[in-house]
Amino acid sequence: MTLFYLKLAITPLLMWAISLASRRWGGLLGGLLAGMPITSGLVMTFLSLEQGTDFALNAVPGALGGLAAVLATYAFYLYATRSLAIGAAAGLAIVFYGLVAYVLTHWGHLYVSIGVALGLIVLLIIASGREPKPETLARVRHRYWEIPLRMVSATALLMITTHLAAWLGPQTSGMLAPIPVIAWPLMVFAHVQNGRAGMAAMVRGNAIGAVGVLAFYLMLSGLMKALGVIPTIVLAMGTAVALTVVLAGLLRGR
Repeated sequence: MTLFYLKLAITPLLMWAISLASRRWGGLLGGLLAGMPITSGLVMTFLSLEQGTDFALNAVPGALGGLAAVLATYAFYLYATRSLAIGAAAGLAIVFYGLVAYVLTHWGHLYVSIGVALGLIVLLIIASGREPKPETLARVRHRYWEIPLRMVSATALLMITTHLAAWLGPQTSGMLAPIPVIAWPLMVFAHVQNGRAGMAAMVRGNAIGAVGVLAFYLMLSGLMKALGVIPTIVLAMGTAVALTVVLAGLLRGR
């Protein structure tokens, strides 16, 4: 019961904080924060505590396939919105995510997922940097229901994924862990409110943050048996944040 209340408390608070940071400091920072292993870290933590360490470790290959699929979805959306409306592109991108995630987690290989993820990170950083950048972004009107809707959606996905984990199995549970339930609403809202420049900044931040997510899962796979659940997740999260900050700093002038 304690874990249930932790899920209800932590997830919406994180979504609220990231949404406010994105409003205050812009899409790139929002993308960086949303791209870090926040939702996926919570999912893996609760899977480990509720289903056991072996279950969580068996979910890592699926999570890496899901991460590559998430990045493929961003690329799809970035290019699809050049000719399609936002709603149509977002709907097709979600379908595309399901197809790619299924292929990578059921027919792919761990190293294939890692290679695809790294290739897509490079592609997204380059492609987002080539999007037009207006001199100023228009001041937008934020609706009162935006952040509560994001908080509810993020919490619902975490609750559903962890509650159904035993039935879904480790592979599918892992595949669902990286679903960008925080990043997707942020990206679409940024696109609607700030145009392609706002959306591209969010995509770029998510791509940079994905490097940390990749490191997070690899550290879980290599250290959880030796160190235990909580120490490994804390260390992996710290490493993910450090990598994201360093890479963002290196790419800041580009």
